[in-house]
This record gives sequence, structure tokens and C-alpha cells, in this order.
Amino acid sequence: MRKVDETDIPFDLKAEMDERTLIKIHAGDVNLPTGRVVLADPFLSQEQPAFNKTVEPDKYPVYIYLEEVDKLHHRIAFAKIKFRPEDATNWILALTEDVTKDEVAELEEDEYFGFDVESGLAGFMDEETRDQFGDKLDALYEADEEYDYYDAVLSEEFKEYSGKNTFSRELGDWNDHKIAADSDNNIIMFSSGWGDGYYPAYWGFNDNGDIVELAVDFLLDDFEQQDGEE
Repeated sequence: MRKVDETDIPFDLKAEMDERTLIKIHAGDVNLPTGRVVLADPFLSQEQPAFNKTVEPDKYPVYIYLEEVDKLHHRIAFAKIKFRPEDATNWILALTEDVTKDEVAELEEDEYFGFDVESGLAGFMDEETRDQFGDKLDALYEADEEYDYYDAVLSEEFKEYSGKNTFSRELGDWNDHKIAADSDNNIIMFSSGWGDGYYPAYWGFNDNGDIVELAVDFLLDDFEQQDGEE
């Protein structure tokens, strides 16, 4: 059994997911060469610390779970990295390494620690990949401060990777972005529910206390679609 820590904040992710009709899609495999996982808006990832738990370095499948909004429209409600094939039986709020015990103790009942999204995108990546991607963006913006990485690179990748999928919008809702041609490091990116916001993640464990998954909840019921949204 896993030893319970004083910073553990339990959460019933199964109940949250079971009340929805979800479509599960394998979005790609994320390379974690250090086992230090980062979940972030890719364009804010330089400022996002890794989580305070680590996993065995390897490549792991990432799944997204889409919910039908209407007959022609789905949104990503959850995303997970699966570290083991079995189902998780219990979950705790995932904390980044900068969160202190005192900060956890001060949380109110409905509060949580999470990560910011400002580009409508989130992604799983390794800490090493986060640093490489940040260096790449810095170099591009230094050469041209008006450079737009999404328009120049990611928009076409998203369309090609997922835009033709039945459950994706035409612009593409998920993507396997390679950092460099000579590296296995990548970011599995996906649209973040209704878009920008502050979202929680959860570690899932089996009954033996092994880490089974890391999941993000995009809180679809907490955010309303904005008028005129594309």
C-alpha cells in the first residue's frame, strides 16, 4: 500500500468520468527521458514546474476523452498519461514541486492547485522537453519578435494530425509535436476543454500504491462556451 502523505488531497476521478459519455482516443506516446512530468500550456511551459512525483523514464501512451456537445461538436473533457495498463482505484491532486505543505494546508474545500492555459492548448511533456522547447521559442522570438509559432508550425500539424478525425474540429484538437528531427522528445498537445482557464491534474494509483496514470480534468461544466467562439 502507498503511504499516505499529509499533502494528499483525495479525489474521485472515476465518479467524475463515469457520469459522462466519453469517447477515448489514443493521441500519441509521450517520451519521458527523465521521468519528470510537466503538464502545461506549451506557450507557458517555461514557467511551469515539473510535478513532485516521478515515473520510470520511458515512452507512455496519452489518451484524450471527448464529450459530445452536440451532434457535430465534441470537446476534450479529460486527458491521461497511462503508466500502467490497469485501471486506477484512487486518485490525489497532482502537485508541482514548488507547492509547499503550508500552501496545501491553506486550501479551501473547493480550491485546488493546477496550471494556467492562455492559448487554448495543454500538453504533456518531460522536463527536458520543456526546456528544449523553451530554448527553441526563445531563439525564434529573438530573431523575429513578431514570430507566431502556432501559425507557422502548429496549425498545419494539428490539421494534419487530427483535423480529419470524426470527433475533432477541422483545425485539429490534438497533435504529437516533435521538438527536433534528431530527437525523440515530444509534446502531446490537445485543446483544453472550452479553452483558457486554470485546470487540476490527478495522480491515479492502484491498490498496491503504484502510479497508474496522470489525468487532467478540463472542468467542462464549470466553463461556458463564449459567444462567437471559433
